[in-house]
Amino acid sequence: MFNPSRRTRLAAGAALVAAALAVGPTQPAQAAEKWDMFVFPGATHPISLRLKEFSDEVRKRSNGYLTITVRPQGELPFKATEVVRATGLGQVQIGEAYSGFISGAVPISSIGNLPFLVRTSEELTKIYPIISKYAEPEFRKAGVKTLFYFEWPDQNLWGRGPQVKKLEDFVGRKFRTTDVKQTEMLRQFGAASVSLTLAEVPAAVERGVVEGFLTAGFNVVGAKWYEFVKWGYTPGFHVGGPDYMLINMAAYNKLPAEVRKVVDEVAAIWGPRMTQQNLEDEKKDREILKTKHGVDIFTPSAAEIDRMTARMVPYWDTWAQQNGPNAVAALKEIRQVLGR
Repeated sequence: MFNPSRRTRLAAGAALVAAALAVGPTQPAQAAEKWDMFVFPGATHPISLRLKEFSDEVRKRSNGYLTITVRPQGELPFKATEVVRATGLGQVQIGEAYSGFISGAVPISSIGNLPFLVRTSEELTKIYPIISKYAEPEFRKAGVKTLFYFEWPDQNLWGRGPQVKKLEDFVGRKFRTTDVKQTEMLRQFGAASVSLTLAEVPAAVERGVVEGFLTAGFNVVGAKWYEFVKWGYTPGFHVGGPDYMLINMAAYNKLPAEVRKVVDEVAAIWGPRMTQQNLEDEKKDREILKTKHGVDIFTPSAAEIDRMTARMVPYWDTWAQQNGPNAVAALKEIRQVLGR
């Protein structure tokens, strides 16, 4: 009978360990943990598909230990505005929390949405550490933390009816907004607003409740809203985010250390990757809107943007004062970094 030497057996054992480490955590192939992820766009929207790719990558790298099912809005008994609480309570283990939608739950998290304060992706990257410093303690009080964040492209106005081309064209109009800061901006411009989630927009436009909405061109294409859009007005009101991917801290801490490491490593890749993909899509989709769907896109002059900004600067301070000392401190730090 063949009787391998001790050295041979040790060598074989070492080879098996090395092979196991090469493929990731030595967990069973079947899913030992099943999680849900709330996302607010529809199942076929690019954001939902990219987050599905995130969940697939986590499952692959964890050797099947962690399976995350993406749940678009409508599958679960809460709205995008309620995602902080729902994720903290464990209704889902991961929740997509767009800053505009959670501005009521965690106001400081949406400071980047103050109109004309943070205007580009590069600027958000610079000031995100300031936002995080003040927002994360608030998230943790709710039992969640930011796993990663990504950005939507800058937010602009899309609609039908008479085209907006200057400040005076807002007067008497009604548009969809995602948070109170956009609402105040429209009020100061002489327009009215209605706060709607993505799922509510088509019916509202069809019924004439609103004439248009603030969002990215990328979302007009992704949500197929080009069917009722005739024009775009693109001064870049503010950056599209952060869009926080919040994770339930108890569920995260329960994971084996090697699986937490996998989740963290994939998250570190996915945030910047999704931002880059979204911004690239914005360029392409604006061209599609113009050439394929006949949308007339108008970008105002720098002087006109300065005129709108001047209207909003006093509101930055008002908003901060309404939301407490941390908001005041965060606004001061952000303005210093951006020179505004």
